[in-house]
Amino acid sequence: MSLDRCLPTLLLAAAAHVAAAPAWAGNAFSSRIYITGATVIHPEREADAAIQRDATLAIHDGRLEMLESNVTLELPQGATVIDARGKWVVPGLVDGHVHFFQSGNLYTRPDAADFSAVVPYAQEVARNQARLEATFKIWLASGVTGVIDVGGPFWNFDVRDHANHSAMAPRVAVAGPLISMVERPQLDLGDPPIIGIETAEAARALVARELERDPDFIKVWFIHQPGDDLAAQEAIVKAAADAAHAAGKRLAVHATELVVAKAALRAGADYLMHSVFDQPVDDEFIALMKARSAFYCPTLFVVTGYPLALSGQWRATPEEARRADPEILAAMDDLEAIPKDRLPERVAKLMAAKTLPAPPRIAMENLRRLQAAGVPIVMGTDAGNIGTLHGPSIHREMQLMREAGLTPQEILRSATTNGWHALRGTPDRGRIEVGKPANLVILDGDPLADIANLARVHRVVRGSFVDDPEALMESIR
Repeated sequence: MSLDRCLPTLLLAAAAHVAAAPAWAGNAFSSRIYITGATVIHPEREADAAIQRDATLAIHDGRLEMLESNVTLELPQGATVIDARGKWVVPGLVDGHVHFFQSGNLYTRPDAADFSAVVPYAQEVARNQARLEATFKIWLASGVTGVIDVGGPFWNFDVRDHANHSAMAPRVAVAGPLISMVERPQLDLGDPPIIGIETAEAARALVARELERDPDFIKVWFIHQPGDDLAAQEAIVKAAADAAHAAGKRLAVHATELVVAKAALRAGADYLMHSVFDQPVDDEFIALMKARSAFYCPTLFVVTGYPLALSGQWRATPEEARRADPEILAAMDDLEAIPKDRLPERVAKLMAAKTLPAPPRIAMENLRRLQAAGVPIVMGTDAGNIGTLHGPSIHREMQLMREAGLTPQEILRSATTNGWHALRGTPDRGRIEVGKPANLVILDGDPLADIANLARVHRVVRGSFVDDPEALMESIR
């Protein structure tokens, strides 16, 4: 029968609706999916219009065909039916800042803490490459159906290709090697993720190499140190921006100080990859953000993830215990077992001090001001850095965003509507509307009452695929 949205009432087939649930595998395919009795949240709408109760969703061949409230419906034989009474449905989440070449464990950034005497860096990178399919499943199990990898080796492009050809992967956008103001030889295994650039000409040449692989972003690692010529550095960023924009690509920039972030925006940045951590943002910065229509990705937790992990004080949250890669969780416990004479000097000092890092208060205050000013915020974790694990680290990040003063709906919008705008410019996937691709997370708790309820993932629906998070995690153990 037709599922025209104008039909006020559809026939009930009780037997079909209460039929025994299928034996869920980690990932099931169905050309017709029905979700009944749900509370649907539309993050992009005003608060009084964001909630749609007692909704029935019909998905056919991967697209939402019907979304109606207070209807009954005859369900065809063979359809997948999800009883969502007492559950909430939100768009699939996006992490706007990840790195697949990094794992989050102690061994993943030898330029920050060199444990290569314990685990050679080449071994760590090989593990990350071999573990990609598990990492994809971990993201899905956390309700994350899209990620933006903002910089890594040229094999980053193979990660995107792998994800695009996998039935068990989020949508992936990537950048290639970072155009950097500093060298990081510790990370160079022949395909470095960070390449030192000293001139505008060299920046344009590296952009040209990356454009051959059709990047979603060009990324600049804008590190400004005392004595550096800021104007000369800004010229390098502008050269990269101009080359990227000429090819229809966006420029993402790592810029963590106010003066550097302003320079990045003047040079053409479209996506600032971190908070301004050093001082309060001002009207000039806000005006530059708005003039560029730039996205702001705060990454609040990562700056405390490093000292927590390297001082031996990192402990898995309940969400991480259930949803993180068990291999990485095991490696996070290695620190106490490493002989003291094999510890990097920085780590030995942190372990001796045992000082708990403070939350990044300036960055949190800046986030609150930018949200109030209407700057588009994209939730992102910088996952892969030491202490910031792929997947469930989103909940540490969103808790800090809540402590910064954002409402649950603002945080949800940053992780859905805004995230999908940033990810390859695919905003349709951030909306639950008829005709749009099905991209949904079904939750066992109301995220508008408590943003922590985003961790209570019941099912993930991606087109014609239905993911069971428990089965996904069981498949990688």
